[in-house]
Amino acid sequence: MAAFAEGVPCWVDAMLPDLAAGKRFYGELFDWTFGAGEPRYGHYTQAFHNGRNVAALVPKPDGRLPTVWNIYFAVQDAAATAARIRAAGGRLISEPTRIGDFGVMVTAVDPGGAVFGLWQAGSHPGFEEHGTPGSYGWMELRTRDPERVDAFYRAVFGYGTVRLGKGSDGRSDGRSGEGPGEASGEESEGRAG
Repeated sequence: MAAFAEGVPCWVDAMLPDLAAGKRFYGELFDWTFGAGEPRYGHYTQAFHNGRNVAALVPKPDGRLPTVWNIYFAVQDAAATAARIRAAGGRLISEPTRIGDFGVMVTAVDPGGAVFGLWQAGSHPGFEEHGTPGSYGWMELRTRDPERVDAFYRAVFGYGTVRLGKGSDGRSDGRSGEGPGEASGEESEGRAG
């Protein structure tokens, strides 16, 4: 499988309070099957759809942590991207950490408080299947500080944005993030340009 381009979502995992319940739920919902979780990696459990890896489930190591889905963006150099995160006003939760021969992981927070990960691929490149039913298909960020957060992602990954207008709740400013370096430069109410 070809490597993911810089800044493209390449992996997701969910931190759950009950791994067995999560496997039952997502297995039934998405028709996923699961590999054996490895104790040396915190019982990190790969999920498969049609025999191809699509995500992972992991038990929360601490009950104080939220139950969340994590998104990872592909990077060629985790240390250099971590430096750009700091320079652009973000914070690191974890420094670049080698995960066996699988790759290098970083967990970070943008200036608006959204948590995300970086993945520098080793033997695990990321999704083997995405964009199909039962696999990853879309990621969206809602923030109360779009100008500051947009500038952050532009500085770190080269992202552009298109203004979509008010969300259905009347408060959100729904924005659609485009791929790295693909900003249309247009702002339009109610649709992506």
